[in-house]
Amino acid sequence: MISKKLKAKFEKIIEFEDIEWRIVDLVVQKNANVLRPIKGVAFEEYFKKILRQRSPNIGIKDGAGDSDIDLYVNGFKLQLKTPDKGSTRHRDKVGVALHKTHGQERRPHNLYSIRAKTFDFLVLLHPESGIYIIPYNEIPRHNSWPGYLDDPAKINWWSKRLNNWKKIGLSEIDGIAIDNRTPPKKSALPFLSRETFLEDYEIIETLCRPEYFRAAVMGLKGNVKEYWFENYIKKLGYKIKLPLGPYPKYDMAMVDKNGVDKKIQTKGTSKNMCDLTRCTIGVEVMGTHGQFPKRGYTKKMIDYVAVIISSSQLPPGKLSKGPHFIIIPVEDLPLHYKIGNGKKFKRPNWDKKEYSDVIYPNIKLKLNKAKSGIIEFIPDLASYGRSGNFDIISKNSPFRKAGPYKLDTLPNKFHN
Repeated sequence: MISKKLKAKFEKIIEFEDIEWRIVDLVVQKNANVLRPIKGVAFEEYFKKILRQRSPNIGIKDGAGDSDIDLYVNGFKLQLKTPDKGSTRHRDKVGVALHKTHGQERRPHNLYSIRAKTFDFLVLLHPESGIYIIPYNEIPRHNSWPGYLDDPAKINWWSKRLNNWKKIGLSEIDGIAIDNRTPPKKSALPFLSRETFLEDYEIIETLCRPEYFRAAVMGLKGNVKEYWFENYIKKLGYKIKLPLGPYPKYDMAMVDKNGVDKKIQTKGTSKNMCDLTRCTIGVEVMGTHGQFPKRGYTKKMIDYVAVIISSSQLPPGKLSKGPHFIIIPVEDLPLHYKIGNGKKFKRPNWDKKEYSDVIYPNIKLKLNKAKSGIIEFIPDLASYGRSGNFDIISKNSPFRKAGPYKLDTLPNKFHN
């Protein structure tokens, strides 16, 4: 059972009050990109749990935040992984994604070097029962990049390293499958319980751990808000169309009163740009991977940005608990000041036509105090300043005269 105190802690982290557990479970089930990192960190907690059940005095130590070592067990350095469904073949090979998730993202820089032994053992959850304990020097090599480990690496389904516990100093359980994968009964998070083998409170405790925030919570946090906004719009009677294909550049299309699809990107506020004492909020409008300018959104990609705001980030009053929103037309957003200045920044991509409408990623807003009693926001221009010889918000940017954006109000062109 999830206590009220733990629920409140989780709600503060995801900035969503009065969350229904069924929504969390549904959002994770619908989004493989959200489920994948949650299963990864949950396996770390599950692995520690089952080891301590067998050996209460076992020496277990967590690895550092962004390091390639997840756990130290009996002094051995372990990296823990769950199977990669795309490369796993039933009763033949178990695939495992094996690349670095921080630092340089391009190959071969994100692959593990054979010579530089980063960890001692790869600990891989078997798809059905048991856990592999695979020595670093037995992990398959990459065919295209000599000198590096394969990615995805493929392990024999019946490998002799399955339940090979003596490799990490646990000879008394060698060859035994100690993982009990029976999901708990009467779960408030039935899907997540089946996928992680953890109790409800253990799942939420795991998601509340600071070291797991970037991996497990950022995606969940954004997708919960996106789900809420989509359903809010549907309840108002508007038609919603979801994008097709992988990695779409917008979250949903909303049909306006003229029957035209308007592409909307939903974004939650960025905590480091919100200050209730100053009545300011901020949002990052950019992709999750790559470097600028490629990482940026262009004005051709979207028509509106829906900014989802927690009630705790708004002035106290008669507001309902839970999230609120404002909608910003893409034509109001500022362009990036580096556009056309690639030579000066030694970044030639900024001079390419395809990046001529990249949006500046940090959108900062402040409460419009001109109208008392109405919550609406306008650009917080004073917070931008300059970068070198450039105004971050150019003198002719439409953002300088944009707004106001009224809370929980759709643009007029949507109204029937």
